[in-house]
Amino acid sequence: MRMAVGRACGTQQAVTTVQHIDDAIDELVEREKAAAALDVALRRSSEGRVRMVLVEGAIGTGKSAVVWRFLEKAESEGVLAFGVHIHPDERTLNVGILDRLFRNVAVPNLFRTAVGRRLLALREGIGQADGPALIRQLCELAADLVDLAESVPVLLVIDDIHHLDTDSLNALLHLLPTASAGRVLVVLTADESRHPLGWRMPTGLLMRPNLQRVVLNRLSEDGVRLAAARRVGKAAAESLPADLMALSAGNPLVLEYLVRAYEATGTGYPQGYAQAFVECLRRCPPESVEVVRALAVLGGQATAERVAELAAVDRVDMNLLPLTNAGLLDLQAFRHPSAARAVLSDMSAESRAGLHRRAALLLHDEGAPALDVARQLIQADEHELPWSAGLLLDAASEALALNRVWLALECVKMASRAERDPAARAAVEARLSRLEWQLKPLAAARHVESQLKDSAAGWSSPRDILDLAWRAAWFGQIDAIEPLLSTVGRTPDDGDLNDLVQWLAFTFPQHTFERRTATSPPSSALAEPWLHSASSLARGLAGGPADPGVADAELVLQSLALDHDSLWSGETAALALLTLVYTDHLEAAVAHADRLLNEARDAEMPTWHAVFMAIRAEALLRQGNLPGAFGQAVTALAEIPVQGWGILVGLPVGCAVHAAVRMGDLAAAKRLLGLPVPESALRSRYGLHFLHARGHYRLAVGLPQAALADFLACGSLAEGWGARDTGVVPWRTSAAEAWSRHGNPEQARRLLRDQLAMLPPSSGRARGQAMRVLARVSRDTRRPQLLTDAVDVLKDCGDKYELARVLTDLSIALRQSGDQLKARRTARRALHFAEAAGAQPLCDEASLYDQEAKTVELARAEEEKLSLLTGQELRVAALAVEGDTNLEIAAKLYITPSTVEQHLTRIFRKLNVKRRDELPCQLDTWSAARRRLTHHSHKGKEEYRD
Repeated sequence: MRMAVGRACGTQQAVTTVQHIDDAIDELVEREKAAAALDVALRRSSEGRVRMVLVEGAIGTGKSAVVWRFLEKAESEGVLAFGVHIHPDERTLNVGILDRLFRNVAVPNLFRTAVGRRLLALREGIGQADGPALIRQLCELAADLVDLAESVPVLLVIDDIHHLDTDSLNALLHLLPTASAGRVLVVLTADESRHPLGWRMPTGLLMRPNLQRVVLNRLSEDGVRLAAARRVGKAAAESLPADLMALSAGNPLVLEYLVRAYEATGTGYPQGYAQAFVECLRRCPPESVEVVRALAVLGGQATAERVAELAAVDRVDMNLLPLTNAGLLDLQAFRHPSAARAVLSDMSAESRAGLHRRAALLLHDEGAPALDVARQLIQADEHELPWSAGLLLDAASEALALNRVWLALECVKMASRAERDPAARAAVEARLSRLEWQLKPLAAARHVESQLKDSAAGWSSPRDILDLAWRAAWFGQIDAIEPLLSTVGRTPDDGDLNDLVQWLAFTFPQHTFERRTATSPPSSALAEPWLHSASSLARGLAGGPADPGVADAELVLQSLALDHDSLWSGETAALALLTLVYTDHLEAAVAHADRLLNEARDAEMPTWHAVFMAIRAEALLRQGNLPGAFGQAVTALAEIPVQGWGILVGLPVGCAVHAAVRMGDLAAAKRLLGLPVPESALRSRYGLHFLHARGHYRLAVGLPQAALADFLACGSLAEGWGARDTGVVPWRTSAAEAWSRHGNPEQARRLLRDQLAMLPPSSGRARGQAMRVLARVSRDTRRPQLLTDAVDVLKDCGDKYELARVLTDLSIALRQSGDQLKARRTARRALHFAEAAGAQPLCDEASLYDQEAKTVELARAEEEKLSLLTGQELRVAALAVEGDTNLEIAAKLYITPSTVEQHLTRIFRKLNVKRRDELPCQLDTWSAARRRLTHHSHKGKEEYRD
């Protein structure tokens, strides 16, 4: 054997390296027997015989912590201690190891000189000295130790000898004094599982008669609890999650990392397991590291055969022994996926990519599912293989079947880089943009221009062109849609073209598109089947029957399932929901929206999830659930960047603004109106929601003329459909309210008459709204009846807010007509519905009118009580309230004190009081009494004189 020269390293540095890992454990648990065995061995060695202790255990079980603490204790008791920790990369015994071992400032000069001389001889003889010469030098070092032990007990600690190869270990044995020598204790630590396959502990070591073996096992369940309690305290340890304790698998080092992570992050404690795993892996042989990396990269596709081939080893189980013995692996599996991620993150990017590429090739050659191979290709950033494009597209389909849209998107992205054929690449790009829109619509906008070029070049399929038209419409790119219309339809009766044009006409009512009316039913071979359903629903909303498409909408919602490969399926679902909302089938709309929200969430469709939430918010707004509508609209806006909403941004913003205005939160409404809403959105059907809500905000802040402009803009937009009424927003009613506040009741009445004349019987909500505003601009005598009729219409519509509004107006009209009791009862009903709706301004208004009615009612009741008193009694009572005594009252009224007492007796009886100090509490209209007193004062004197 030839000896290699190693790097010199101080003993303290070696101790620090070990303590960085093992001595992190505050208190050693279930290691008392090991410590006691070392103490006994030291005591016996001090009696004159060499003792040797081999401390064995898996990674993280505390071998180093035990022996280095023992070394420190022995030094404190006067023992001359030498120690060295052998690093994982030190496979050969070298001068650096010996230099670190004997570096101790406390040794006598004579011994230091001898050791230095022998190490110098070894260093100079490297490459020339033969095995016997090396062994001779080691034997002489052993003799020097024996000589030293004659004057002081000696402790020799060599930590982690398993890193040395067999030849080095055999050579090391010659350094260790024999049993017949003096007071020397040798302590070795080893983990027999951490070595190359075929390595064995030298027989010469195991057969020594003075050898004692101490094995450190993993902690028991009680030991884990005790160790945790010593680390964080008993009370805190009892609150640690059970799976945290189980995840440690009784390994003290892992437990320490877990507890630290739990204290720092709470639920993030599995990251502590991952950190401990990587720390331990770095102390394993290279073969074990490669096997663990193969295990991590293959994940759920790992088999013993695949791992062995990928790691280029013969035996997987033997190479995993260091980690399975330590409890870091459970039957060759990671105890938590965070460890697998940490193992791969600990590699260089180049090495990690190469491993993923080799895994992809291995899985592909074995015929593994496309998705499993694609995962490896994506991680390797590999798209140059001849079969990459087709496999990645197949993998995307598999991912979509599992509702893994993000993964499918990554597959298609990689496929777009791999595809070279223009037509095939156009199809991949269309699929990519379709998936990207479902996840992050703003990012999908960048594909529109390139896909327009693909369409013009004839590379796009009809279905991809229809999807492109939909996305262009979403982003308000009307000019981009026009060229597509000639591409979609090839014959005058083409069904797809007609359906697309009708849908576009509903979406952008003021824009004129080429309109073709099919003379025959649509072909069964439509490129996009859901387009026809969307067109039918849009046609019904734009100007269809009185109850536009409700039955069709219900049928669609009952049968439709969201489709990752068709944007029109989601559009159809949205239109069906809006049909129910606009026709006041609100409970059904909410129920269907809930189902679609769940489906969109499970299918990883965040964009559609946000859209359905915005529509649900609109339904809640029309039910008068203002906090719910506001909360859901704002949540929907938070799910997608505002710029990603395209033209549809008008719906959630409008809903949130309208709800905020009705709740009295004008500051929130103002902030929402400051969001960037594109001009194209204001020219679309969703602009109606925004303009209508902004108009009501302007009304609330006292700008009726500006509000009127917004409401009339809604009318101009809606009239583009050529329909009598759409049900989208009641713009005529709102414009009439603005006209009335602007001082033009006649114009308001004209709009309201038009609105009421065109409303079908089923539009109870819109009819009630119009009747309420009509009452405001009608004669006082007509107002109570109009509002009563409006209440009868609205009470069955389920809109708490609108019902509260009309009841508030009715309470005012009743009070003005003199019916105070009924006014008060109506105000209380208004307050009940306003509170249920969360409409604070209406609550304040209704409470005010209720209090006013109550005050008037009480005043009349007091007046009735006062009417029971005669003029003389009234004067006596008024003076008594002012605090006059009976004598003073008698003097002022020219009557006797006894007459005053008789009057007060009758006053108390009539007013149902017992003492004069109760009179102010019973009569809160004494000012009226004083006025009547003043009226009679001049003739009172003569009257009472008679």
